[in-house]
Amino acid sequence: MVDESPATMRAVDYVTRMIGCQCGFHVYLLHLLPPMPAEFLEFGGAEDPREEQKLQAELHHDQHAWIASVKEAAKPALSSAIDALRAAGLFTYEIELAYSDPFDERDATVAILGKAREKRCHTIVVGNDSHRWFRKMTGKPLTEHLLRHVNEITIWIVQ
Repeated sequence: MVDESPATMRAVDYVTRMIGCQCGFHVYLLHLLPPMPAEFLEFGGAEDPREEQKLQAELHHDQHAWIASVKEAAKPALSSAIDALRAAGLFTYEIELAYSDPFDERDATVAILGKAREKRCHTIVVGNDSHRWFRKMTGKPLTEHLLRHVNEITIWIVQ
């Protein structure tokens, strides 16, 4: 999982040192988007169906604009991670990038583990102090939540 934190860059560095120039590795970078802010989830509605449709379209536009801005803000960190992995010997086709769904109301750890199972990942690597927004939201670090819910997948927590 990748975010803008120094912990994430330490995790990427750790992965590059562990895999080196060995063949057969595929790295799946997941950028965990924060949940969609409440002001972008719904609106008060309107009695006139045409006005309702207009408001719904504006909300949809605002949601997509927010998602695009969050993804844009993540680009430098993702580019750094990809560059580091390529420098360690991985080919571009061995590195896959994805974003979580900000509309997913499930616990973020469930989404992470679901993506890991979907991609048949054997190991999840996460920086211990990454995704601080998650800690602010839940009161506990993401790594603690992952460890509570994981089974059959190895988790490397990098200080």
